[in-house]
Amino acid sequence: MANPRFEQLNDEQRKAVNIVDGPIMAVAGAGSGKTRVLTNRVAYLIEETGIAPDHILAITFTNKAANEMRERVHQLIGESGSLRGLWILTFHAMGARILRNEIGRLGYKQNFQILDSRDTEIITKNLLKEHNYDTKRFTPKEIADKIAYLKEDETLFRVYPEPVRGVLHQIYPAYCDYLKSNNLVDFKDLLVLPLKLLKEHPEVLKTYRNRFQYILVDEFQDTNNLQYDIVSLLAGKHRNLFIVGDEDQSIYAFRGSNIDNIKKFMKEFPEHKKIVLNQNYRSKTRILRAANDVISHNKKRIEKELYSELGEGEKLIHFKGENDEEEVYYVYNKIKQFSRQGIPYGEMVILYRNNAMSRKFEDLFIKYHIPYKVIGNLSFYKRKEIKDIIAYMRLLLNTGDDYAFTRIHNEPKRGVGEVSFAKIRDEANKRNVKMMDVIEPDMDFLSKRAAKRLNELKSAMTGIQSRLEEQNLLETYDEILDKSGYMAMLENDNHTEEQKIQAERRRENLQEFKTVLLERLRDYAAEVSNHEKLSDILNDLALREATQELTDDEDYISLMTMHSAKGLEFKIVFVTCLEQTLFPSSQSLFEKADVEEERRLFYVALTRAKDRVILTNARSRFMYGRYMHNKDSQFLGEIDDEHLERHGLAKERKSKTFNLRKSRRKRKKRKQPHIGYERSEKDLKLGDKVKHTTFGEGVVVDLSGRKVTVAFDKETGIKTLLKDHPSIEKVKS
Repeated sequence: MANPRFEQLNDEQRKAVNIVDGPIMAVAGAGSGKTRVLTNRVAYLIEETGIAPDHILAITFTNKAANEMRERVHQLIGESGSLRGLWILTFHAMGARILRNEIGRLGYKQNFQILDSRDTEIITKNLLKEHNYDTKRFTPKEIADKIAYLKEDETLFRVYPEPVRGVLHQIYPAYCDYLKSNNLVDFKDLLVLPLKLLKEHPEVLKTYRNRFQYILVDEFQDTNNLQYDIVSLLAGKHRNLFIVGDEDQSIYAFRGSNIDNIKKFMKEFPEHKKIVLNQNYRSKTRILRAANDVISHNKKRIEKELYSELGEGEKLIHFKGENDEEEVYYVYNKIKQFSRQGIPYGEMVILYRNNAMSRKFEDLFIKYHIPYKVIGNLSFYKRKEIKDIIAYMRLLLNTGDDYAFTRIHNEPKRGVGEVSFAKIRDEANKRNVKMMDVIEPDMDFLSKRAAKRLNELKSAMTGIQSRLEEQNLLETYDEILDKSGYMAMLENDNHTEEQKIQAERRRENLQEFKTVLLERLRDYAAEVSNHEKLSDILNDLALREATQELTDDEDYISLMTMHSAKGLEFKIVFVTCLEQTLFPSSQSLFEKADVEEERRLFYVALTRAKDRVILTNARSRFMYGRYMHNKDSQFLGEIDDEHLERHGLAKERKSKTFNLRKSRRKRKKRKQPHIGYERSEKDLKLGDKVKHTTFGEGVVVDLSGRKVTVAFDKETGIKTLLKDHPSIEKVKS
């Protein structure tokens, strides 16, 4: 590559750019300059080999990435170079372009309109009503989500139980007919319909195969089955398919990405050339060695070792506090230390496994006026479920709080839509009373269902109000969640995998809010009334809500989940709450594949750091309204000791850490003692599934002598039991 306009490349990058023909798999480790490779390859194909831009298709996953690639290619080939006909876009944008040209073959008109998710829900709702289905029992979102899955695979019909299956047999074809007759396509159609064209219309496949003779795909590990099939068909003849991917960074299975697509590529294109991009341009060497240690425990991967020429760097720090309060104060003190050294807040990030874990850091930063932003999600106190439950508590203190009633009158759904609510408001104004005062057994201006549900709400709230001073506020809080129907709503809102995840997060946030109450209640003397306590707490939270928003150009600490950190980089990375059952999560421990995905997530977190990584956890944690005593995350035990500097209780780590390999070695040496029961055949190992006669199914997370620690479902939690007790049975896999 002699062209001086091209960027400086290392040997492996240059190879990935210069090999022109045939399938190529670039295994691009974190921070290895994959965007540089992709853009230089496109420029090389145009400038050095004379391939016309309109014969090149480059696909990525976000509009931001596509725009960046397009701009960098333009810079590389200069003002004189032409990019006319070059497609650099997302999968969905590519699908939309193909449909603009070819959709007439499917019976649509060329000027079709694309629907967003809200549009699809409205159409689904109208169709459910037309077919006389109760939209409270079969919610439009639930049915719309299932329709999207059916568009991809109609064999899923047999998966759905009755009566949902019967509903779908009617609504699914009606929905598809409605869209087609009105010349509409939804988001899933942008993949489904192009694939249909390529499969069922040979002339279309021939046209796009002839046009796109060189195809490049970014983040290949994140492709789903539809996306793989489209790319596979387009590249099936010329076979000039260049993929960039890294199994070690595949963390989006819950969104439908299929890590096995890399294996499918290797099988379908056996003549492919593999190029490993393992020189990292972001992180110091010690960070990469630690990341390599961790990810090497995954079996389902293409082996590689990241290395760096940016210097050795300092050891990773592992701090373990006596409790989570010590943990957050340690992080705060390290942030102040780095700030005094001249490192901007914007070069520091706090990472955690789920959003509920941000709350303690937010509280401390507000207290000490540290600027921060929760990235990829709302601040804890601004999340919908938190604002809803605060509104319920405000209404408990004052049934005349019309603002609070306005927020929760139909949360959960009570059949009180905008029209019904307007009638309540107008009636209250006419009678010069508060809206809750209008709620009476005989409300002929509302439907019977709405009137009944509102009276149930009022009765529940007045009942709780009458017991306010008779029980502690935590019991009152639980009663609000129960009697309002809010928790039941979240437990039922789990029809799709995405809904399950969202509902679980919202439930976790509501449990974490219980911790907020507990922490604040400690400050009150016993003689202070519950009414006064609750009033003070809500006023304090209102002041937090009024905290001034930061603008993007201000310097602030970033708080985010590890998933949100993908693609970002910072000088200093704090990875927090590293305890077994929190990370890896208790649910992931049931399946080896899920633990491997969690480990990839930890790998992604580590490789966001340029200079320093600080790993933190606590011996005990007050979270979700209860004390938790978890061992260190097994991932901490997978980092070689030579890369770690221990602070706090972490100095005791050798005897305390959850370490899979060490535990296995100990078990081999340990004699099984007789403990008064007939010896069973239970040779339990870490990760085994067991069944308890009382607690149900769980997974073994620790073994110590004759005791076994088992993670059961969220309601039961973690239990330490006698391993050979007859109530425990090993579940055969």
